[in-house]
Amino acid sequence: MIAKELETRQLPVTLLSGFLGSGKTTLLEHILKSQDHGLRIAVIVNDMSTLNIDATLLTNHKVSQTKEKLIQLQNGCICCTLRGDLLAELARLTKQRGVDYVVIESTGISEPLQVAETFTAEFSKAMLDAEEQFMDEDGGDEESKRILTEIVNMGGLHTLAKLDTTVTVIDAFNLLANFDTTEFLSDRYGSEEIVPEDERTISDLMVDQIEFADVVIVNKIETVSEDTTAKIRRLIGLLNPDAKVLESSYSRVDVREIIGTGRFNFLKAASGAGWLRSLHEMTVQNTGLGKRMAPKPETLEYGINNFVYSARRPFHPRRLFSLLHDKFIVLQSSQHAHDDGEEEGEDDEDEDGDEDMEDSEDLDDFDDFEQPDEAVILANKRSHPAFGPLLRSKGFFWLATRPMQFGEWSQAGGMLTVGCGGPWFAEVPDEAWPEDKDVRESIERDFQGKWGDRRQELVFIGEGLDPHAVTVLLDECLLDDADMKRWERVMKNKKLSTAEKNEKIGKMWEDGWEDWPEPGEEHEDYIPPMY
Repeated sequence: MIAKELETRQLPVTLLSGFLGSGKTTLLEHILKSQDHGLRIAVIVNDMSTLNIDATLLTNHKVSQTKEKLIQLQNGCICCTLRGDLLAELARLTKQRGVDYVVIESTGISEPLQVAETFTAEFSKAMLDAEEQFMDEDGGDEESKRILTEIVNMGGLHTLAKLDTTVTVIDAFNLLANFDTTEFLSDRYGSEEIVPEDERTISDLMVDQIEFADVVIVNKIETVSEDTTAKIRRLIGLLNPDAKVLESSYSRVDVREIIGTGRFNFLKAASGAGWLRSLHEMTVQNTGLGKRMAPKPETLEYGINNFVYSARRPFHPRRLFSLLHDKFIVLQSSQHAHDDGEEEGEDDEDEDGDEDMEDSEDLDDFDDFEQPDEAVILANKRSHPAFGPLLRSKGFFWLATRPMQFGEWSQAGGMLTVGCGGPWFAEVPDEAWPEDKDVRESIERDFQGKWGDRRQELVFIGEGLDPHAVTVLLDECLLDDADMKRWERVMKNKKLSTAEKNEKIGKMWEDGWEDWPEPGEEHEDYIPPMY
């Protein structure tokens, strides 16, 4: 029995994530009915809908007659404003000696990372600060503030409770189709459930939930063929190599695989170390373009494969846009748009939308490019010999006209999100680097030649993906030799300041990508990522 193994009073928690209809509620009922764990379980149910359908099912179920305690947060959305309620509720549960374990059923639109942050000391402090501000302005909840203060004084929620296992339930029948959609969450779930500022896409959220999970349950397995099942397992294995993959019908799994496993590690999950493992497995390979750095060869098992594109030369901004604009719905993250909206006040926010995610039709300044509608773009991607098989890509890129900063790239299906990631480490003062010796050595290993850690580094996952075809297309977007000489001439000019170099290079080529923050305008607590 799992109960005998849980000896500490640090209350363990399992988080259930997954789209609406994936089978989370059925799994929750299965957990509560199971005799295999021997635990008194408290359940926190989060439901965005005004009808509280999920909560009604649970409340009216026979399980409600058992000793398990069911808790429903009011108007619950743990991925947004009510994570503070979650924090307080978990704190209350830790004081109830009749509770051995907690299971949180998240809303279908929640990101597991945000829920996991609830268990960090930093989040507890931030919630207390927010509660104090709310108390000053609107009276607030004195009891919640008292609990939050107590949690902070004890060092954070993690001193009372720990996230034990993160579980994502996916619908086997719809998984691959969700890669092939241009839907935003608001398109699928409606404006009543999604706040106007939420510009997340279905495909992005789906991969977020898979990539963050300790356990992925492929549910409704009876609705797909064995070949499709094998393909799904292979895809999940590439998106999240460390996740345990379970197959189920009607969410029936061995509860010992999802309760009391001790599998969760916040730092590992938050860093995406599993997904980006391919970036650290680079070797010299013979490709169609001669010898170059490439990942260790992957067996094309069940048609799902991956590879890493890397180059030590920047992209020409126009060539890159020309390649992507009619094959992906390009979403661009603008730090300026977000900051400006906050400064200009409520009236301006209503007029401008104050959205930091905009589509390519609104943002690009390449006036001579015709912007196809979404249906055409999706059809173009499906039929494209190189990008048609592409399911997921992620990493960072180097634009010639943005020499001091790297771009972040995240694509799922037909949706591609790009934006400013921050300065290259080559532009970060040594004293601002992380102090950890191993981390510093890892950063230094990325330095090569005169331009430091500047490079293209993108991981691609697809179904029968042709690495050679994708590589050729991206290589054609790089600066040619003549352009590279012009670029280097400016960058090597010691008489020019960083701002002057940026200005000169910015005028060399047309750059219609959305503006990024000026170098040095990044947030003070910004730490460049280390892939």
